[in-house]
Amino acid sequence: MRKVSGGFGRGIALFLVLLFTFSPAYAAARSLAAAQSEFDAGNFASAAVLARKLRTAKGDALASRAEAVRGEFMAEGEERLRRFQIALADGRRALSRDPALPEAHLAIAVALGLVARSEGGVKAHFEGLGTQARAHIGKALALDEGNAWAHAALGGWHLEIVYEGGLLGAAVYGASFAAGIAAYERALELDPGNVSIAWQYAFQLSGFDGVENRARAAELLADMLARPPGDALEEILCRSAEHLQQALEKNDKAEAARIVSEGLGRRAPPASPASRNRTR
Repeated sequence: MRKVSGGFGRGIALFLVLLFTFSPAYAAARSLAAAQSEFDAGNFASAAVLARKLRTAKGDALASRAEAVRGEFMAEGEERLRRFQIALADGRRALSRDPALPEAHLAIAVALGLVARSEGGVKAHFEGLGTQARAHIGKALALDEGNAWAHAALGGWHLEIVYEGGLLGAAVYGASFAAGIAAYERALELDPGNVSIAWQYAFQLSGFDGVENRARAAELLADMLARPPGDALEEILCRSAEHLQQALEKNDKAEAARIVSEGLGRRAPPASPASRNRTR
């Protein structure tokens, strides 16, 4: 009787293992992890392909992020905009699969911001890209108020609007420098070690004039570079952070403006750094 019971018990255990192993949810989780591993290794094109094959909201959101990175750091000219448009399509597909997934809304918001930078402020304004991005950021925050990425996206939205549009743009969109700073600081409170958030915050801050802005940017860069990169994307970000840190230490405003412009995919450095001071 004990032999039968033991064999039955082992049979049940094996059945449960096999059932779990071949369940759709488990298989999807393993596939998403594989796509994330490709992303972490710097194989962004492969990550996008694997993530897209999942046909899930989280997979499409990851594919969108991979395409955004490819466009921002590995493409030039028209190819940059094409990658950003693909990222936007992936984000919209993710949202259609799961409207309640914060990552889907953030994927769309980020992609819209990248497309807007590539197309230029005037065209982006008339296409309503800034308004759309803000709505998706708001939705992500409503779904998950403690999402550090959502707060960082909000901070980036405010600072980009103020930088590109000045006082008029800020008035039209309801953006402000102070709100951008507050959102970024909140993001770092929620996720202090997030290199991507710190990088974006430091680079955007460095685009504005003012001793306090440069000091905070330098602090963010120093914190980033004090830790070894955790993955391929962080390695990319840290390399560009080193160049910006050196320019700030030398007080080379022209070089810092060039690095910021290149890092953020802006068309050209500001003609007059003083004219970009929106903090007072």
